[in-house]
Amino acid sequence: MKKIIWIIFFAFSMNSFSQESNEPIWWEMDRNGKHLEVASYLLYKVQSDSTRNKHADFLHIARAYGYLNDYEKASFYWKKCADDNAENCDEQFWWYYKGTLAFFERNREELLKYMLLLKKNHSDYYAKNARILESLYYKFDKGYQEACIPEK
Repeated sequence: MKKIIWIIFFAFSMNSFSQESNEPIWWEMDRNGKHLEVASYLLYKVQSDSTRNKHADFLHIARAYGYLNDYEKASFYWKKCADDNAENCDEQFWWYYKGTLAFFERNREELLKYMLLLKKNHSDYYAKNARILESLYYKFDKGYQEACIPEK
């Protein structure tokens, strides 16, 4: 009887302490500024789970390294997040991609080019991305974490 009560108690306590939502574990690490842990965790997942969305994982790995101002690694993983065919499939994503890459590669002129393209020709879906590129351009001398937050 004690064993059954213990199992029920354990099951109940595990459920009550679990996350409220089904958000990925790395989101909390990201919110807590543990960017190296985020990159390490996602790199492990990409290498160990063939069903993962590698595009999204590499994007988040690149951003994590960007937050750490390790632009060499950020650029390396940012390049892995895009399919070479993306330019033909989704022009607005490609502008955002190329503009962010220009920031990581410290090329302000290239960033300006893609920032202007996206600012002038974006759908509602890419409005936030347009604001991010604009922020990256105007805060170019700041670190990525500060620079990618648009003014309100």
